[in-house]
Amino acid sequence: MQQDSPAGIVTGLQLEARIARRVVEGAVTVCAGPGPARAREAAEWLAAQGVGGLVSFGMAAGLVAELGAGVVIVPATVLSETGTEFVTDLGWRERLLERLRTELVCTDAPLVTVRQPLATYLEKVALWARTQAIAADMESAAIAAVARRVRLPFTAVRVICDPVDFPLPPAALAAVDAKGRLNLPGLLRALWQRPRQIWRLGELARLSGLARRSMHAAGRLAGPRFGLTATVPAPDPHRPIAHTRR
Repeated sequence: MQQDSPAGIVTGLQLEARIARRVVEGAVTVCAGPGPARAREAAEWLAAQGVGGLVSFGMAAGLVAELGAGVVIVPATVLSETGTEFVTDLGWRERLLERLRTELVCTDAPLVTVRQPLATYLEKVALWARTQAIAADMESAAIAAVARRVRLPFTAVRVICDPVDFPLPPAALAAVDAKGRLNLPGLLRALWQRPRQIWRLGELARLSGLARRSMHAAGRLAGPRFGLTATVPAPDPHRPIAHTRR
């Protein structure tokens, strides 16, 4: 790994990947689709390209009442569904928290990765009771496992989209295909079957807008290479050089 190697960013949705590509310099972003298996595939590809570290970036579901849409999770630990714990890189995490907290509400509380979306309040609360994680996604633990195996630094930046008390409408689950793209036929079919869920889709669009704004800000504030290494300021040519007296 070279000192100036780019950061490797993995997302589950193409929407998340577009945001990362738009605002983050010095990074390679890959979206293979939602879920642990596809995230692992993307992370392994990035590792083979020689990236300097791996990032899980995107949205998450809130598992506790204190987290509203747009709150950013930069977790100290990421848990798998089987209970395996992954610790994110300390220096990288602290840099990100310092930068992101200048504009965003952030926490370093635990994040848990699941295989299927959490559609109901009861599913979210039950997961919190079992793991004590405050948010859930579908990719981070798989990316962390690759980073551990190939000895790369790892971090995650996840933004709350659906809070704990917001049930996901079935149309939202049908609206994403296996590669993380918008599945318009699936969305329309689900709406045709249950047209009354359209109001919840409207509320989800509002919450998603809050999450997207936080994701844009997080990518911008993270800095080049997503904050993988501390930026050393260039020397000021007009500043006198301090000499140590012996």
